[in-house]
Amino acid sequence: MDDKNIISRCLMGDGEAFEMLVNRYQSQILHFTWNILGDKEEAKDVTQDSFVRSYFHLQSYDPNRSFKTWLYTIAYNRCMDKIREKQSRTRFTKKMGNEQRLIRRRDNPEKRLEDSEHYLLILKKLNGKERTALTLKLNEGYLSREIAEILGCKESTVRVYILNAKRKLKKFLEKK
Repeated sequence: MDDKNIISRCLMGDGEAFEMLVNRYQSQILHFTWNILGDKEEAKDVTQDSFVRSYFHLQSYDPNRSFKTWLYTIAYNRCMDKIREKQSRTRFTKKMGNEQRLIRRRDNPEKRLEDSEHYLLILKKLNGKERTALTLKLNEGYLSREIAEILGCKESTVRVYILNAKRKLKKFLEKK
């Protein structure tokens, strides 16, 4: 069953239909958010929140657009909110003179490259837009036009983000 039929069922009150969308996209959204945030637990929280938000705003979904792209846009925006929240807490902590460092708990990396600490360290060399564009392009197979829709920018800007990301990664890998 395609996404539009499932969404129609959801809007008619079929609570189980949304579970089909969650099952279809949950692991993709989790990998996407994990690549942006670099922390598995935060990525899980953002992924869950993205699905909750999409469920409660399903009536505002435009059926002429791709549901997957709409969902990725929500997840991306939630990631950016999380990053801004962390930056705000960091600024507050510094202003208060607290010199304690926040220690992030890291789960053991799985064997997949996307989940490895090495991969995350390399991705952290990129700025947020470059990292997101590259992740959507390489890991998710999105076209530049779709990435532009998710990021809210022009398609040419997406191509620049991807080009810059590849250049930075190449320089980083050449140094190693």
